Amino acid sequence: MAKQAPMRPATLRVPTPLGLDLVLSAADGAIVGSRFCAPVPTAVQHRSHRSALLREAQGQVAAYFARRLYRFDLPLALEGTPFEVDAWRAVADLGFAEFVSYADIARAIGRPHAHRAVARAMAGTLLDLLIPAHRVIGADGQLKGVTRTSLRARLFRFESAPTASRSR
Repeated sequence: MAKQAPMRPATLRVPTPLGLDLVLSAADGAIVGSRFCAPVPTAVQHRSHRSALLREAQGQVAAYFARRLYRFDLPLALEGTPFEVDAWRAVADLGFAEFVSYADIARAIGRPHAHRAVARAMAGTLLDLLIPAHRVIGADGQLKGVTRTSLRARLFRFESAPTASRSR
């Protein structure tokens, strides 16, 4: 019997207030990718999608940018080394504006001296925003390895801005 080729992921573009679209991909009941990219014409952006998972993800992204979502609750397909997956899971558990250091994550996953490896894992995630790498900062409380205009810096500032109320 011939092996079946994997199914191509379903995708959905979600406009964001950052001036970028978040392209979400899902396959086999899990989100397999999310990447920020340049926006496309409105007619392409707003096509309806049959995937209930992608519609749910779209709603959660909208709630995040409206400051009504504390933590994403979506099934994520995490593909990487066991260390990377552990680091990504620990970071995915962080809530809105809950900032921790690379060393904090390293300690949380039982590898207290692996803060540099945590930084590499954050740089290598394929799930922009859903694995909130922007919430992992240096021990001095500052973002590391980014410019003021980088996506991580923009997300950090978005979450750091004062707000009247945050839902959990």
